[in-house]
Amino acid sequence: MKKTADHILQHIVWRGLYYFSVLLINISIARFFAAEKSGQIFFIVNNLALILLVVSASLESGCAYYVASGIIKSSQISRFCLLWAIVASLVTLAIWSLLVYHSHPTYLNKYGFLAASFLFILGVLMTTYFTSLFNARKEFGPPNKILSLINILLLIVLFTGKNNAVIRYHFIQIYFACFFLQGLIIMLTYFTMETNEGVSLWPKSAVLKNILKYSLTALIANIIYFLVNRIDYWFVEYYCSPGDLGNYIQASKLAQMFLILPSIVGTTLFSIFSSPTESSNAKELATAIRILLWVNGGLALLIIGLGWYFIPLLFGTSFNYMYYLFILLVPGVLCVTMNYPLASWFSANKKIGVNIRGSLSAVIIICIGDIILLPLYGVRAASAVSSAGFFSLYLYGVYTYRKGIQIAWKDLLVIRKSDFTWLLKSLRTDIQKPLPESIAV
Repeated sequence: MKKTADHILQHIVWRGLYYFSVLLINISIARFFAAEKSGQIFFIVNNLALILLVVSASLESGCAYYVASGIIKSSQISRFCLLWAIVASLVTLAIWSLLVYHSHPTYLNKYGFLAASFLFILGVLMTTYFTSLFNARKEFGPPNKILSLINILLLIVLFTGKNNAVIRYHFIQIYFACFFLQGLIIMLTYFTMETNEGVSLWPKSAVLKNILKYSLTALIANIIYFLVNRIDYWFVEYYCSPGDLGNYIQASKLAQMFLILPSIVGTTLFSIFSSPTESSNAKELATAIRILLWVNGGLALLIIGLGWYFIPLLFGTSFNYMYYLFILLVPGVLCVTMNYPLASWFSANKKIGVNIRGSLSAVIIICIGDIILLPLYGVRAASAVSSAGFFSLYLYGVYTYRKGIQIAWKDLLVIRKSDFTWLLKSLRTDIQKPLPESIAV
């Protein structure tokens, strides 16, 4: 269990730094373009992200599982990942061009926009695949340092060029190019650090078949889970004003920042639960769920208490009801917080179907709720409906888990003194010992 804590804490430090830089970028874009324009930018990114998710085939999931479980070396799959990223980028660009043609044909005359879209696509795929290979080897530092550095450079551009008409006009191209730069450097860093270990540089067909089979199963779960988190964007865009969309997307992004810690813990637990040398007992999982719930619950209460003042101050006066949308999202966020470790346990134990069914129920609830309530109650209904969907996702996951493993509800909800003792001991030891060479500053 101590080894698990060490990996989680290392991942929290480096991934947390990256997500903090993402938060600063979101705030900067919000202040730079206000609610209406920033909402349009993030809506474009959201559309691209869905296409990317499909063509990526969730290859990173299969690779992470088979590398972490020791069935294949990371060096045996890395070149296949790069090839897939290039081919998938070309396919995505073709699909994206068709969508742009039918929705915003004037964009087709802006070749810089399409070129930047290709850079965004390829950059995101390289980042996803090679960060996953780093994580499977429990090397969390290199990719997150690179992601944070590029984000800091983008922040400098935003701060120094806030009154520059050229930067404002070409911001999408600059923003998308940064994603490519991140992916390119992470990929090159991975190959520089890669050790071939005397094995073949291409996976055997039988292993590759198993990886793709696992990845395609994960793809179904990832698409449905993507829709759980973002399908409401399309309903808000259809039923509400551009200003409403900007407020809602930023409230959703603020809420998703609370999922940073659970996602880090979930990714780390997945690698550990997948390993044949590690234990995946119920006590360890329950401890992670309790700590995540109480940490995020405390942070949520802090923002609820102070957000009425700080949210307009940070994001700008055009985000005048973002605070109330966030409050309605909090119950759902806490449910997803507790679901992350459960989802990792199901995935690592080849029970992805549980995640799929839970996510599908949430999507159905969100779609029906938005169609009925958004025309009547406006954008606030989207937050309440999303929370209801997230609650159903968690309820199904924990119900299924408790059927196979006897564990009381209080063991998942009530914090214990031993949880703090374990966490403090892990932090103390982690601070005192030197970092591994691969992630040393």
